[in-house]
Amino acid sequence: MKRWLMFLLITAVVGLRSAPSTAQEIAHRQVVLYSAPMLTPVIDPFRPPARIGAPGNRGLEYGSSDNQVVAAAADGYVLFAGPVAGRKVISIMHDDGVRTTYTGLLEIWVVEGMNINQYSAIAIASRGFHFGALVDDHYLDPQILIDASVVEAKPRLLPPPG
Repeated sequence: MKRWLMFLLITAVVGLRSAPSTAQEIAHRQVVLYSAPMLTPVIDPFRPPARIGAPGNRGLEYGSSDNQVVAAAADGYVLFAGPVAGRKVISIMHDDGVRTTYTGLLEIWVVEGMNINQYSAIAIASRGFHFGALVDDHYLDPQILIDASVVEAKPRLLPPPG
């Protein structure tokens, strides 16, 4: 229950922070479910900086990521795929206004403008793979998006037939 409340809160904040400008954009927005981009453990979780420019971790850093396949965390389209300051980077925009970023890559398998499905292989990670999430220029904890997207199966008793 707490995960869904957090998910709804994030969805509401995303809707407020990046309010669409037209009715068509509003109609296009939808709930997006996220998954981890790889199954290796997170070794450095999200740590927001105390102030702008201060140290912190603006996403999730995965351990044992060298040569692992990186999957798209959710459906979306590729905003950017290429080098930034000597590192290979992918940025994907999702229908809820969240932009996910994937850095620390050996190979990139997507191109700008490409539509991507959740779980699609998009790259090969190098050591120090980093996964981030932003709304406009504001960083979110990607783990909250992932955790809020887990659908928990709950057993339910059914009445006897007849």
